[in-house]
Amino acid sequence: MKKVLLNMTLLALASTQAFAQSSVTLYGSVDAGVTYVTNERGGNNVRLDTGNRSPDRWGFRGVEDLGGNLKATFVLENGFNLNDGSFKRSGVLFSRYAYVALSAPQGTLTLGHIPDFMYEYLRASSSGFLGSSYFFHPGNLDNQANQFQIDNAVKYETPAFHGLTLGVINGFGGQPGNFNGGRSYSFGARYANGPALLAAAYTVSNNRSFNLGQTLGLSSLLGQGLSANPAAPGATYAMFNADQTRSYGVSGRYTGSLFGPHAMYSNVKFTTPRGTASIWSAEGGLDTFLSPFDTVGVSYTYSKLDADHWNQVNLIYMHFLSKATTVYAAAAWQRAGGAAQFAVVNGLSPSNSNAQAVARIGLHHFF
Repeated sequence: MKKVLLNMTLLALASTQAFAQSSVTLYGSVDAGVTYVTNERGGNNVRLDTGNRSPDRWGFRGVEDLGGNLKATFVLENGFNLNDGSFKRSGVLFSRYAYVALSAPQGTLTLGHIPDFMYEYLRASSSGFLGSSYFFHPGNLDNQANQFQIDNAVKYETPAFHGLTLGVINGFGGQPGNFNGGRSYSFGARYANGPALLAAAYTVSNNRSFNLGQTLGLSSLLGQGLSANPAAPGATYAMFNADQTRSYGVSGRYTGSLFGPHAMYSNVKFTTPRGTASIWSAEGGLDTFLSPFDTVGVSYTYSKLDADHWNQVNLIYMHFLSKATTVYAAAAWQRAGGAAQFAVVNGLSPSNSNAQAVARIGLHHFF
């Protein structure tokens, strides 16, 4: 009888230890604030904007320690709009991430629905990530706000070697007899060493569509009509269809005790039967850490598409009430030049002039 009780006790302890090696975490982010825009389609606007300091999202993250330095993980992450509770992408529950992965000393293999390395590696040094979504480059075509994910993806990342990690993603198009139809692939490199962070990424995707009429204020591009008047009240837009989209970029930042300089360059090239067009953006910024609870960030971005170009200056002040909660004030001013008729700060509708300014006070909380 004592032997039976001993065996049962040992089994219970072993079971407790096994369960302790597995975990599932609920996490997320909520952000809301009041925004004033000087000119959207010809009029000023006061609006409740959400997901600005960081996207509104919730998700599950699961980890199981399999022993022998082997670990299984999964992530299911939903993007939503805090102001009305709707899905960020209609009809898609886990729009931001949905994957299962296996990690070993030789690296990590991930399968599912995942962003490319333009987002995964470059964003940590971008002004939009460090400040406000208004600071992302016009149209977010370089995917710094994770609006493009690769479906049917297989991803491999090396273990970090002296701070260097390399990665590759292939997203199968799933079209019988046409391997490249709808296919996407991405490469990335990231170096992290103490306060220094450097990254590079390259992505190719086939058969994608973009709303360039609304996000860049364009009437047409490469022979495709996009909008009769992009900045008119009640404007309608046609999607721009690219046979192939190539994106690449580099970024870096250094986080010191008082200052945090950061910089980024990205280039997005569209290819259609009528030819090619490229938009490139360069930015630089400086975060100043006034105290453990207060940070001020300033940045400047220049973007160019053929003869169109946009200049933008950004400013943000963040006060950290805790590790999870931040109150902040942000502002951006953009001027369009060259052949560009309309200013269009990321996330807003086009101005009907070459200038647009936005100011915001917000509250952000991680959980």
